[in-house]
Amino acid sequence: MLDEAAILHRQASQRADQHDAHLTALSAIAVAGGPGRQDLFLDVGASIQRFYPRIRAIDLVSISGGAGATTRPARDPETDRIIREAAMASTGKLMLRPGPGVSGDYLLVKRSPNKDAARFGLSLEVDAGALIDSESPFWSRPSVRRSLWLGDVMLSGAVSGQAVQFEKVLGSGSQPLVLRAAISPRVGDLLTVTNVVSLVVVVSLLYAAILVGMRQIARARSAERAARLHAQDARLAHASRVNALGEMASGLAHELTQPLTAILSQVQAGRLLSTRGEFDKLSQIFGDSESQAKRAAAILDRLRRWTTPGDIARQEVSVNSAVMSVYVILRAEATRAGIDLEHDLAPALPPVLGDGVEIEQVIFNLVRNAMDAVGNADRRRITVTTRDLGDAIVLTVSDTGPGVSADVRNRLFEPFVTDKSGGTGLGLALCQRLVERMGGEIELVEDPSTTRFRVTLPAGGQASESKR
Repeated sequence: MLDEAAILHRQASQRADQHDAHLTALSAIAVAGGPGRQDLFLDVGASIQRFYPRIRAIDLVSISGGAGATTRPARDPETDRIIREAAMASTGKLMLRPGPGVSGDYLLVKRSPNKDAARFGLSLEVDAGALIDSESPFWSRPSVRRSLWLGDVMLSGAVSGQAVQFEKVLGSGSQPLVLRAAISPRVGDLLTVTNVVSLVVVVSLLYAAILVGMRQIARARSAERAARLHAQDARLAHASRVNALGEMASGLAHELTQPLTAILSQVQAGRLLSTRGEFDKLSQIFGDSESQAKRAAAILDRLRRWTTPGDIARQEVSVNSAVMSVYVILRAEATRAGIDLEHDLAPALPPVLGDGVEIEQVIFNLVRNAMDAVGNADRRRITVTTRDLGDAIVLTVSDTGPGVSADVRNRLFEPFVTDKSGGTGLGLALCQRLVERMGGEIELVEDPSTTRFRVTLPAGGQASESKR
């Protein structure tokens, strides 16, 4: 019994950990999309529910009482109240609450964004019974009981007089639910008259079947085994795809920072020009804002079309021009922060084959990370360089910050891995994906004096077409 309970405990812990990743992805989409793009939030939420049926509903509740979103047929005021109060009580950790409606459900609540000035309460309503469901025939025995507890509240299972023989908190840090199991086998359960007669009949029939058609039975079992393996492969493929969708959704939502920062800078500049009466210069400001708004729309559209296979249009892109575009966007912010933002660009640099928006996103992420790194440093200098190696173009972003901590260095490009307070751990993961899609590579260069990221891209015709 202890072995079966340990297996079930491990499965339930892994399932609970998946909920954390779903909430992180949904929170990034909710914050980036805002009230105007709740359709994107609901699309991703519906995909998650389709592949994880134990998640009964996903709710996005405005803490201030404004508009929200839900995958339920209709919003429930009582559920909204519980989610709102839990989000307001959160100090950064996920909150657990019993479900207000269906017995056996619980709410997993996250404030979004995860800071004191949170705007939303984000919740998954989880079926606790499905969380501890198992295909093992062991748990179908009448003398075996299992239950899942939230404190003193039993979420799923049956109360019995059996002594608890297994009790352990799930391995999920955000959902400290307790799995309990007990067994008290009885002779009457196994050796009733009906069971004995049925057993004799089954054994006799099985013996006759083996004698008559051993080969046919072997073939049938082989076919059944193949069918089970095929079904397992299909479930794994679906799970992998929805996890990848969540990762890509989070990453692209993270990248909306670039055009939104540019729009903010342009609006501030336009306001200054209007107060000075220089209305003739506003046309360019409006044009730049329109361009950045279209870029943000293109990023969201790329996420919506991610599940549709197709080729990405490649064209010749100037890396120097991409560097200058990011420099213009971040120069004012760097100056206000006392940061020396410098660039050393190789003249007559050959173009690379790629997507201009994606290259700018990579450069923006690296420079933005460098600005965060040098914020508290004595010397605040960031240098962006480009060099022509003949068959490759090398872009380097270096800063005088404290460097990357050793405990995350080997996992730096994995999603959700970061040593930055308040960071999402998505920027470098998406940078690596975009660079590799253009046939290049990105790496952290060992240098005791500076933190240096190097991006190497094939020059011109050396790059090959990649698929999304």
